[in-house]
Amino acid sequence: MKRFNETNYLIENHTYSVEEISRDEITLLNWNIQKKNNFSNWRNEFKTLLDKYNPSIILLQECQFKKGLESLLFSEHYGFIFAPNFIDLFKNLHSGVLTASHGKHSFSEVTKSHAFEPFIKVPKIFLSTKYRISQCDQELLVINIHAINFVGFWKFISQVQQLEYNIKSHNGPVILSGDFNTWNKKRSKILDKIITGIGLEKVRFNNSYSKNIKKFLFFNTLDHIYFKGLDIDQNPKALKTTNSDHNPLFVRFKLTP
Repeated sequence: MKRFNETNYLIENHTYSVEEISRDEITLLNWNIQKKNNFSNWRNEFKTLLDKYNPSIILLQECQFKKGLESLLFSEHYGFIFAPNFIDLFKNLHSGVLTASHGKHSFSEVTKSHAFEPFIKVPKIFLSTKYRISQCDQELLVINIHAINFVGFWKFISQVQQLEYNIKSHNGPVILSGDFNTWNKKRSKILDKIITGIGLEKVRFNNSYSKNIKKFLFFNTLDHIYFKGLDIDQNPKALKTTNSDHNPLFVRFKLTP
């Protein structure tokens, strides 16, 4: 019996608390949460992060959709879009990327990789959402990605080129964030070359925080955040956790005047 099935649908909750996001405070929390040791412990830590930092946008990768997560987001006044790329038929669990926000999205789109992960035979995806910004005619494009992993270099490039196309077609500020599976220098360099080549900057973390960002074999960083048309308002943070093998990343932006 086949264990993993590709999915072609979204799970959404539209309990957004505001119609647009503030131009002066665009706060992002990014976290790959798959290898959480205990859901209850993770949920408690996640709630603590939400209460402390009050992010306006939350991006989760390798998210397994559970009612406990849905109820927490609802209680904290977040609407969300969950985009699973597969369902585990043995456990009846969906897994994918989730984008939550206080502000209502005006657009959403899932883009599947051309290549499939060889072991589970499903594509990887990224989720694009757009948001209205206060006192601004342009919209913010947010892309949440968990990049293709166990494939050759050119198949990785193919997905980065899909990102490039989506970003180039948008006229306005951009946040691109997630787990890019850049487990070697070759992948990291081509990602930086293509994404910075279309005008995005990379969020840089100071030494006290950069050591907390998930790395492959202690060398190559997997999680990245890129941005365009925004300014970083405070020092970005990579926050230590014991509830996932990736640490959450927090950045406070504001719209460039």
